[in-house]
Amino acid sequence: MKILFFLISVCIMAVGAMVYLLPAEKLWWIYAVCAVAIVLLIMLLRSVIMPSATAMKGMELIAAQDFNNRLTKVGEYNADKIVKLFNSLIDKLRNERLRNLEQDSFLRLLIDASPMGVMMLDFNGKVSMVNQSMLRITGIPSDTDTVGCDLEKLPTDLAHKMAEVPLGENRIIRRGDVRMYRCYHLSFVQTGFPRHFYLLESLTEEVMKAEREAYEKVIRIISHEVNNTMGGVKSVLELLHDGTDEDDVREVIESCDDRCDRMCSFISAYADVVKVPDPVLREVDLNKEIYSMLPFLKEMTGENISLEFHSPDRELKANIDIALMQQVIVNVVKNAVESIDGEGLVEITTGGKDGGVWLEISNNGSPISEEVSRKLFSPFFTTKKEGRGLGLTLIGEILKRHKANFSLRTGYDRITRFHIDF
Repeated sequence: MKILFFLISVCIMAVGAMVYLLPAEKLWWIYAVCAVAIVLLIMLLRSVIMPSATAMKGMELIAAQDFNNRLTKVGEYNADKIVKLFNSLIDKLRNERLRNLEQDSFLRLLIDASPMGVMMLDFNGKVSMVNQSMLRITGIPSDTDTVGCDLEKLPTDLAHKMAEVPLGENRIIRRGDVRMYRCYHLSFVQTGFPRHFYLLESLTEEVMKAEREAYEKVIRIISHEVNNTMGGVKSVLELLHDGTDEDDVREVIESCDDRCDRMCSFISAYADVVKVPDPVLREVDLNKEIYSMLPFLKEMTGENISLEFHSPDRELKANIDIALMQQVIVNVVKNAVESIDGEGLVEITTGGKDGGVWLEISNNGSPISEEVSRKLFSPFFTTKKEGRGLGLTLIGEILKRHKANFSLRTGYDRITRFHIDF
């Protein structure tokens, strides 16, 4: 447009100069040339300048991502074709943009409402987005503690286990408690580059329910068959014992009878696991209850192992079944003592946090390996030569019925801690 004005200005000055210099009888052809020039300029304006100006205005709207305004027709065929094409293009871009925004909004709603934890990484491998389920599962307070961080540096013990899952695969992850998760490591392409994301699914309730139903059924069947059989055998042994006067025979019969009692006691121990009663909750002072148990617990530790109790100088109220919780504490301390070879230390610590109460029992005995940690609290799993795999199973069942969060793991300081949050 500026060039057009420049050309018109030059033409006007040239015509003015010629009119001033030429005689009057020769001016007619100057007027004819001016008329033709004006017609050509008008044609140039309509066929070139106006379409060009229209295209430039459309490009400015696209550059500003203004998809609400439209171009108006100017009455010139070529310019109006550009207007029509531009308006059609703008409509398609606007509809596509709205569709993408709606899909993005719908996807975010799905992610936020999903019971499965979702964590997305940016192109640099740093966390860019997490949903509420991921925060709840990992125990991270808020997304501000995650966004912009490397996965391995997140404030959760699940982070390094998630980072070990290869791309395109899924793995079962177990904490040092009964909780189990399935982690997926996947990716999608955005702007031509892959972006990684993780899905974390809680399997705890489903797996525990299936495990419990399975071993309860097995234990009931075995208990029924063994007790019935041992009852018949003991009756026969009693008749034989009463019907003989030979001391050697009586000694053998008594030995067999004792073995039957031991077998029944062995099976009863397994049956007790599935008969854990529902806790009768009442508010108690956790510190006071543990103080009352200390003489008995110190007797368990022996001479080479020290037992220390650390607690705040105030009451710590917790809604628990104290009889069942005493059984938990005794079993955990017993396991801690058995893990120490020689001299060692077992510490019981209590405290309060965020309106709740926690209890921790730690020891400096043999550390728990990563492989063993994944199998803890599994029914009948044990690392002891004479163990039955019932202790942690019973502990886990009691704590689960208390709706308590708990974990058992060895830290980098090689201290093994059993932590319980009420």
